[in-house]
Amino acid sequence: MSDVTINQAMLDQFRMLERAGKTGILAQMIGLFLKGSGEQIAALLAAADAGDAERLRVTSHTLKSNAASFGATELAEVCRDIETVARTGQSRLDDATRQRLLGLHAASCDALRREIA
Repeated sequence: MSDVTINQAMLDQFRMLERAGKTGILAQMIGLFLKGSGEQIAALLAAADAGDAERLRVTSHTLKSNAASFGATELAEVCRDIETVARTGQSRLDDATRQRLLGLHAASCDALRREIA
């Protein structure tokens, strides 16, 4: 996973705040997402490894919402898929899903870093 497209309409909300005088808010918010999403990925993988479907569902739901808020649509979609499966009680991630999640997370973070570089 080398590149993803960030939904600029989502980031434009932060840019509007900057134009309204909240200088640096985009960089600050992206920084919070980068840190928080890394923690959420770790928690999601730990839940899957532990066989905890409910924790997997909750964590994937939270990451889905956060990713969508920052325009990381593809990451949000894979999290939605994980959440849907976890609702059925399945708690394991197959290798393909795990690799897709990790790849999309890394690519999304890289794309968001470029937004503030």
